[in-house]
Amino acid sequence: MGLVTAAIPFFLLAVLIELALDRWRGWGLYRLNDAIGSLAAGILSRILGLVRVGILVLLYIPLYQWLEPVYQNLGISWSLDNPWHLVLAVIAYDFCYYWKHRICHEINIFWAEHLVHHQSEDYNLTTALRQSSDLVPLGWIFYLPLLLIGMPWELLVTAGAIDLIYQFWVHTQKFPKVRWMEWILVTPSNHRVHHAQNKVYVDRNYGGVLIVWDRLFGTYQEELEEEPCIYGVRKPLNTFDPLAANLQHFRRMWLDAVYTKSWKEKLTLWFRATGYRPADAEAAMPVPSCDLDNFQRFDPAIARGLRWYALAQHVVYSVATLALLQYSKTLDYGTTALLVLILVVGLVINGRILDGEARTRFWETGRLIALAVALPLLPQAIWTAVAGYCIVSVTLWWWLVFTGKDDTVTSVSH
Repeated sequence: MGLVTAAIPFFLLAVLIELALDRWRGWGLYRLNDAIGSLAAGILSRILGLVRVGILVLLYIPLYQWLEPVYQNLGISWSLDNPWHLVLAVIAYDFCYYWKHRICHEINIFWAEHLVHHQSEDYNLTTALRQSSDLVPLGWIFYLPLLLIGMPWELLVTAGAIDLIYQFWVHTQKFPKVRWMEWILVTPSNHRVHHAQNKVYVDRNYGGVLIVWDRLFGTYQEELEEEPCIYGVRKPLNTFDPLAANLQHFRRMWLDAVYTKSWKEKLTLWFRATGYRPADAEAAMPVPSCDLDNFQRFDPAIARGLRWYALAQHVVYSVATLALLQYSKTLDYGTTALLVLILVVGLVINGRILDGEARTRFWETGRLIALAVALPLLPQAIWTAVAGYCIVSVTLWWWLVFTGKDDTVTSVSH
């Protein structure tokens, strides 16, 4: 089991603790729909990783093996057992991460992948788990330079996991500034800046573990008391569907490429500065930015019963994901792919339920019927549990949607 997968239960425990404190103290950091949207994006990221092989794996290992005689001749030797080697590996990885992260904010096609992590209009520990699914993987490019210092694949993976795990705790609003830390490490304060869409904060503080890279390369911005952070992206997502979240910017670029009459624009807009659009496409299909002076979070009002139903479904998907990550190596690829597909469909429809999408009454009904039909294709070990889940879910869904029990509407918060 990888370090990140092993850390997931601790991440979820920390989320529950922060949520409990939020409710007890009345901080107002959590909304059910936004939290589920972020966690669903994290689940999607992890499960899609089970049905594909990372490009970095395919390239880095053979390149390292090809260069291994050169490393031996130069006396370059790394060891996971040497703590100083691990420290150096994390520093080297974080340097590459800084440039990857920076380019993700500066170039359209890279922003399309990274955008997912910034879409949440709340800022809490669930935001840390809101990760891109790498539908068009490009980040591997930035880690190939680690071959120049002979870093073995195992050390690269370990350093990357440590870098990612460290970044979890900085996604909170309730940890104050600690002056000495602000000079060296990425902290909750300087990372809040990174997630803010205020003009003074945009495209700042890219470090993963170390903030020194931002100070060295001119991208550091301190959190200002007189400028409270407004979280989210300037062109809001306005859905809790995790698949739509991953496709948001890709879809916009594709439509621009189809619509613009210039072949030069069709081919180059993907690699232009983030937010660039051909003039003719923008004129025909304007996408307004949100008004920060009158900012309102996306928070559709839906029936209280549907909110509880969506929460219950999300808990089921979370447990199923943890089990799948734990036991996926014992399953054949076809079974794994089927289970991933079942989870993806569930996550998408659950997000649309939270959106208040009227058509979900038919989509969710169809999903549960399809799942019941697919029972014979599932592993025998989970057949009974899935059958019971179908019966309970169908009963609840019918009672909520088709018997008029969804008439208690929640209020909209801004």
